[in-house]
Amino acid sequence: MEGEAVFKISEFSRLSQVSMKTLRYYDQIGLLKPASIDPFNGYRYYTTEQLFRLNRILAYKDLGLTLEQIAQALDVQIPLAEVRGMLRLKQAEIHALIEQESTRLARIEARLHLIEREGETQSGHDVALKSIKALRVASLPTCANLSSSHLPFFFEELNRSLSRSGLSEPATLPHMVLWQDTGACRDDQDDTFDVEVACPLPEQVSVDAHLTIRTLPALPLVASLMHECQPHGTCTALLDLGRWMEQNGYTISLSQPCREVYFAKGENQFYVTEAQIPVEKG
Repeated sequence: MEGEAVFKISEFSRLSQVSMKTLRYYDQIGLLKPASIDPFNGYRYYTTEQLFRLNRILAYKDLGLTLEQIAQALDVQIPLAEVRGMLRLKQAEIHALIEQESTRLARIEARLHLIEREGETQSGHDVALKSIKALRVASLPTCANLSSSHLPFFFEELNRSLSRSGLSEPATLPHMVLWQDTGACRDDQDDTFDVEVACPLPEQVSVDAHLTIRTLPALPLVASLMHECQPHGTCTALLDLGRWMEQNGYTISLSQPCREVYFAKGENQFYVTEAQIPVEKG
């Protein structure tokens, strides 16, 4: 390094506006090693030429590449096409993130519009988007033309079958209603639907002959809404959910049935219930 300006790590840090802690870490992982280290006192020395490498590291970091990817990109053995590929992958990730955040922004704007137009209290229905894992359930055969007033009877029949199967306290488990026809989310005049009543299985059981064991497929995206209701009563939750979907540009996915999950019953005889509607962006 004869004739070339050298800087202590503190001086190099001030020149580059990069902290000494970061420079030491880059040295540790081999991303930017000092030009020399004094064997007596361990001081690190850097050269002016290394400012160019550090600047490229910072440029790649600003593009969102990981330090591992930056190390590969700076390696002279890495083909330019591979560097281009890493940047295009990062480009696709950022595009996806922008789309996701734009959708979130639209939901925030819709909520603000609702607050300004109608007002809202803490007891209002809040809709969340989430995914649902595959679920093993025991179910009764599909019931055609079922009125919501019949649901408690089918819940009791399901509990009896689960008890005969050796499952303890089945009434304390969540109970599910699968609306086989997505038209169940409409407002039919006769209030009858084709449904399947089911219960998630917490353990392996030899089921009663009246029950069917199957695995409900995972749902990649559902609009979820928690509310209180009675299985045989009238509830506006699905109307609220439908309004939210319309305002935020979602439509019901036809690939899977709608679901309602009835959790523990309170003293007021109302269930804590979750509506799960498979959706896709319209």
